[in-house]
Amino acid sequence: MKRTRLAFAIFVSGLITACGGAGNVGNAGSGSNAGGGGSGSAPAATLSPVFFPDTPMGSTYPSPLTATLSNTGNVSLNNIVPSITGKDAVDFALTTGDNACGSTLAAESSCLIYVTFTPASATSFSATLSVADNASGSPQTAALSGSGSNFGSGADPTCDTISIIWGGNTNGTSSSGTSAFVPTGTMYQPRAAHTATLLSDGTVLVVDGGQLDIDDLLVSIPSAEVFDPSQGKFSATGTPCIARELHTATLLMNGKVLIAGGTRFSGYPTWLPATPIAELYDPASRSFAITGPMQAARTEHTATLLADGRVLIAGGSTSVDPLASTEIYDPAAGTFVASASMSSPRSNHTATMLPSGEVLIVGGENGVGALASAELYDPGTNTFRSTGSMTTPRSGHSATLLANGKVLIAGGVSSQIFADGTLSPSTDPLATAELYDPATGYFSLTGTMTTSRIAHTATLLPNENVLITGGYTDWVNPAGYQSLNDAEIYDPMSGSFTSTDPMLASRFWHSATPLQDGSVLIAGGISADLPLASAEIYKY
Repeated sequence: MKRTRLAFAIFVSGLITACGGAGNVGNAGSGSNAGGGGSGSAPAATLSPVFFPDTPMGSTYPSPLTATLSNTGNVSLNNIVPSITGKDAVDFALTTGDNACGSTLAAESSCLIYVTFTPASATSFSATLSVADNASGSPQTAALSGSGSNFGSGADPTCDTISIIWGGNTNGTSSSGTSAFVPTGTMYQPRAAHTATLLSDGTVLVVDGGQLDIDDLLVSIPSAEVFDPSQGKFSATGTPCIARELHTATLLMNGKVLIAGGTRFSGYPTWLPATPIAELYDPASRSFAITGPMQAARTEHTATLLADGRVLIAGGSTSVDPLASTEIYDPAAGTFVASASMSSPRSNHTATMLPSGEVLIVGGENGVGALASAELYDPGTNTFRSTGSMTTPRSGHSATLLANGKVLIAGGVSSQIFADGTLSPSTDPLATAELYDPATGYFSLTGTMTTSRIAHTATLLPNENVLITGGYTDWVNPAGYQSLNDAEIYDPMSGSFTSTDPMLASRFWHSATPLQDGSVLIAGGISADLPLASAEIYKY
């Protein structure tokens, strides 16, 4: 696997067709140029295009996107008047925001033109953004485009798309001798960066994820299945409304599962735009239906069930830019509402519900580097406040609430994982771990893991120890990721890690779900550069 991370999302209905929007989210590419590049005493203007991903028809995309108007000349750009024209102009609209363009723009500076998108139907839309001003060649123009979908509309309240196996490693696992890890049923679909949620009846819902990894491509299709521990088998269930990976799945108090955000393909070759689309899985009907959408498109975010049954969605990224914004999902209303912002943008962070009802947000990356900072969300006051910082910056780490109320933070990397849509130059993952004590608000070092790792799992066991599995140690050209089958146990009493039996397959971006009998279901992930269909159980 190469460093660039792209994906396809594929829907199947008779024929395989690409699923996705009309291109990059935001300000990719460049628009028209007027004024000769800034030489002489004249303004010179450039304008960037705007591309909206899939948006439910009749709904407005959750947040305005922006076109950048730049004055590259050495005198002021005056008499600025933006407008929208073209065949689908009625589906786009101008609005306001921070650093919005006024009537004048100083030399060698830029401003933003905010655009909203409300598709009238499930099709593609295009229009032209024009800016009249005093630059030569006025007006400047840039393309506006977007795609409407019937997700969440009255025309398609539920989702029933056919799934296929596209690729990946479909083999199961096997073992010889006595091991704490034992083989179990094989999934219908190879997958990685998926979610696996323990349902109220003791079964496990597995949703979406990347299904094939060929060089730069991580392919995913809308696909879900349910694991029954009593039979040791996976079975097909309803099909998710969209394909996604790096999303969240949250078991609600009513027994349904909230699937939110993530990335999905939106035209090749592009970076993956995050999606604002959310859906609910109903175990009673074994089907998915659209809810929401979120206030912002986001991926690599966190979703935390609060004590009152609502869900805190925090941070993440647009797939390029990290977010400080948060929002709350209300299951009773089926809507997301904007909430307080965190003190720092962060993605690839962790969020842990504390016994006090507060949510501990730790680390991640902010577009510049990994973060050591942490903050607490108070649902009662809807505010964030800073708390102690970790001993080292971390992104892609794990966070586990221990029985004593402390939080174990383990592994990760001390640099960014993703930057501008590509994996950052590799740095060795961390083997260190630390504990957060809510009583003092401070982090302190604890024992060191036996293996450095990132993209691993950490699961609390019934004996109050923590099972750490898999992950990867490095990206090595040309072999790709060095995935791990190593597993280890953290003992809070001694503050130390000790090796346990290895998994039956090396895995990262896999799932680890505690079952009702105390064992742990390990499923999917990437090994030898291929997503896996295999699963195994750690017998407690």
